[in-house]
Amino acid sequence: MALVVLVIGGLGSIAGTFVASLTIGIVETFCRFLVPELSLFVVFGLMAVVLIVKPNGLLGRQVVKH
Repeated sequence: MALVVLVIGGLGSIAGTFVASLTIGIVETFCRFLVPELSLFVVFGLMAVVLIVKPNGLLGRQVVKH
């Protein structure tokens, strides 16, 4: 789960990691309550959606090479 939190929050972003850890915790808890068999798939699906929409993470910044 730590890798999922880092990827969703954005590598190098402490605030993003904090937001991602809260988000993952809440999503996983609700999924385990509602559909325990699919909770892990939902978390990794959320990671895939975030990577498609924002490849740098929720609060990650884009690195510009000069």
